[in-house]
Amino acid sequence: MSDQATRKSFLSRYQDVMPTGAGALFLIQIFATLGFSVLYSTLILYATKGLHLDDILATSITGSFIALNYFLHLLGGYVGGRLLSNRSLFGVGMVCQVVGLALISVPDSSHLLWGLSTFLAGSGINMTCINCMVTQLFEPHDKRREAAFLWNYSGMNIGFFVAVGVSAFFQLYHAFKSLFLFSSVGNLVALLIVLYYYR
Repeated sequence: MSDQATRKSFLSRYQDVMPTGAGALFLIQIFATLGFSVLYSTLILYATKGLHLDDILATSITGSFIALNYFLHLLGGYVGGRLLSNRSLFGVGMVCQVVGLALISVPDSSHLLWGLSTFLAGSGINMTCINCMVTQLFEPHDKRREAAFLWNYSGMNIGFFVAVGVSAFFQLYHAFKSLFLFSSVGNLVALLIVLYYYR
């Protein structure tokens, strides 16, 4: 059997096993994770070595960023499905992340704070949205849902792995602007996949 036939048979079996949209959400999760992963692994180094901020201030900014990100998931969970659909809210969140990372790439402390605020507005609301979108693909007692969440979290881990590896390379050369623009493009790819598979 040729490689192409093997790939087709795998895809057809996956589509038979999982509902339409599960594969798209897996890809979206990989690219959507890039921005947060890059910031998580690079922010304190960028603040101290790139912007020459005081160690205490840089640590405070990084700690606040991480804490607010997880706190804002509550807001995303509340808003999703009430004011906007989870798909629409996720799209808005990805736009905020793309803009936030572009602002952070400008080597200036005021751009850093505005960029982090914009990024947080997006990442805080979209994490719960993607989990809700996975849930909505299945009936309440459908046992395939567990496998879909396994794929979803695998996509997140792949995104973290790629982002941390790429970050390490750029950090060696203190090429922070290029790194943040790279992660911005990654989030833009996630947004484009959302728009392409919106229905």
